[in-house]
Amino acid sequence: MAEEEFYTLEDEDELETSEESSSEVSDSESKTKKSENKIIYYAIIGLLSLIIILVALFIYLYISKKNDQTQNSEINTTELIQTIQEKTLTPKEQSEAQKLIQKATKLYEEGHKTEALQIYENLSAYNKALSFYNIGVAKLKEKKYKEAILSLDQAMQSNKLKTPSAINAAVAALTLNQKDIFTHYLKLAEKYLPYLLESPLYSYYVSLVNYYKEQPLESLISIQNPSSQFYQDQQNLIAAKALSSIKNDSLAINYLNKIANTGDALALGLLQARVEEYGLADTSLQTAVNIGIAPIKSNIALALVKNKLGLLQSSGDILKSIHDTYKEKAAKTYPIDVKLKASLFDPVYAQKAFKKQLFLDEKYKYSLLFYYAPYRLYNANQTINYITKGAKKIDIDRTSPALGYLKDSKEISDVNIAITEALGLIIDNRVYEANVVFKKALKKHPIHSTLHYNLALSYAQIFDFQNAYKHFSKSYFLNTTNYLALAFKTFCARLINKEIPQNELEQLKNNTNNKEALALVEIALGSLGLNFGYLDAKKETFSHMINLLFAYNRNDLRIYQQSAKDLKTLLPQDIVSNILYLDAYNDKNNLKSYARSIQHTFTTNTLDYSPLFFGGCLPKELYVRLLSIAGISSYGRKVLYNYAKNNPPTIPLLQSIAFSEIYNNNFEVAYKTYNRLIDEYAQKDSHTLFLASVAAIGADKHANAVALLELAKLTDSSNYESRYALGLLYHQAQNLEGASIQYQKIGNNGFSSNYFTFNLKK
Repeated sequence: MAEEEFYTLEDEDELETSEESSSEVSDSESKTKKSENKIIYYAIIGLLSLIIILVALFIYLYISKKNDQTQNSEINTTELIQTIQEKTLTPKEQSEAQKLIQKATKLYEEGHKTEALQIYENLSAYNKALSFYNIGVAKLKEKKYKEAILSLDQAMQSNKLKTPSAINAAVAALTLNQKDIFTHYLKLAEKYLPYLLESPLYSYYVSLVNYYKEQPLESLISIQNPSSQFYQDQQNLIAAKALSSIKNDSLAINYLNKIANTGDALALGLLQARVEEYGLADTSLQTAVNIGIAPIKSNIALALVKNKLGLLQSSGDILKSIHDTYKEKAAKTYPIDVKLKASLFDPVYAQKAFKKQLFLDEKYKYSLLFYYAPYRLYNANQTINYITKGAKKIDIDRTSPALGYLKDSKEISDVNIAITEALGLIIDNRVYEANVVFKKALKKHPIHSTLHYNLALSYAQIFDFQNAYKHFSKSYFLNTTNYLALAFKTFCARLINKEIPQNELEQLKNNTNNKEALALVEIALGSLGLNFGYLDAKKETFSHMINLLFAYNRNDLRIYQQSAKDLKTLLPQDIVSNILYLDAYNDKNNLKSYARSIQHTFTTNTLDYSPLFFGGCLPKELYVRLLSIAGISSYGRKVLYNYAKNNPPTIPLLQSIAFSEIYNNNFEVAYKTYNRLIDEYAQKDSHTLFLASVAAIGADKHANAVALLELAKLTDSSNYESRYALGLLYHQAQNLEGASIQYQKIGNNGFSSNYFTFNLKK
């Protein structure tokens, strides 16, 4: 079954109950036998004329019915039977009536007057019943349901009209919410079915009766074994309803497509949405809106489908428009339930989502580059190019002399002292502590390009992209030779929806031969190296990461695997390099094998877990999510709590614990831990507030989630995850106006939340 269910065909427009009083239909005939041949002759002629007129009327009603089908709003239970058999006489039955008239005429001419008049009387009774039947159908169309039932009762004097009359009377009773009367007429319809055994419409009536008896499988059997091809569209419609009721939506769509009637566009769109064919559903529902089918339902359904397609601007526009027109009625149409995505907990879904997000999700893609990016010293000749979290042994020959030189220098500046202290913390993966040192130093030296760059990089590694963007921008302004600052400024601009510095990137591209700089320009411009060669990475972890990203984008498995292997060789204990290696060298289509590799790597190897206790956001989030794929989330939780037993709490440690508790379905604990981070440790950045809202929703604290998301939005208005979740919660609360505002701010950029989704409320 699909991860998420969408719309059901059982949603129906209620027909308004007519307040008009019922009127009795009476028809009396005088049956006078006269002996004069002339009078009988005229009677025969008159009766023949009446039959011809009725036949013409039936054909006209049949054609009118066909033309009216485009006005149907959706597959509607009450309307389905209402439209049946307006042309009561089939060609076969018309032929039989004509034969009877000819027989009566011959009998009369031969002197068998009594027998002839009896045939005429029977025909007259049949036509009388037919008149009542047609009146009943007309009253149904006029929504005069009580009058319709009275007329249809009179029509039942004809055996051949008993079943269709009873079915239509049942429809009228159902619309009036008179369930006992509905059941009564439905039983009559079934009782009199044997009278129609020879009728070409027999299978059609059997299908209708079984469908309304809530026996969809029996209904389908008679449709698939028809007694004729009459009313094929209606039978396809019944089949679609029956199949939808047993959740066979794909086959139901096939039956609807056979009808090819724009009047069924809403029903078709709802089914397509339910099987997650959102592109097709978008087209069908737009057709329904354009031709005016059930305006509220069509528009709300279209808005929800556009939401699923990531066209949030359009979704918000539709919701606002329909709310402004229909107010409360619109708010109550297709109410939604907000929930966390299955990819957070189900290993199969988690694996698919993880692979996709690792390199296609901009936050993770750029964060991988930030993770391996170099910090800088004040003196360009003493730049520590490749210090990374967990890289205690990498480039040690280059790093230690540089730090030693600075410490021993008598002329060392305050800036270099601060940078040296901070980089020592970075080597030990203590990103938050280094961030504090950089901020303190920057207060004394506010126009120092290197300080701004290092502070920005530390902000990027803790997912505070607003502050990262601000300081990368200042760093590049103060030193336009720092291409890293320009590239990273661009990455952050994309993440917080700022304008891309296109001119500066093009200028750098045209004025440098530095391959690393050119590679970063490729990434910043969005081309991801499709027309660019690989870097000669050697022992430079940042260059290996660039090559790995290029290889993934080109579907170059050889270089992808080689780059991942080189990273793991250079940083054998690093959590992220091990995760990338697992991704490169395992068949993700074989989940069991992939899970075993993950379990082996993270339960038997001696890895450096310090990023989980002190480091930035990327390693802890990748670690927790990867363990969920292998089904060992509880093991990761145990690692964290074992460390917490013997060590004082740190902000990163509490964040790791809270994030792990989400994936262990301990939402209450996660929520309390995030609240502790916010209240006791003043962690009020947008990312922390958002994750706290995730825990709140998991703990069924939706009001608290709304408050947290409002704060997250104020802290970082560009955080689409926060805006989207807030929009969904407003939508769930039937505040369409509030929801539309949040959706409109996101735009039509194909946004898809990593955490939240919705279903229709049952």
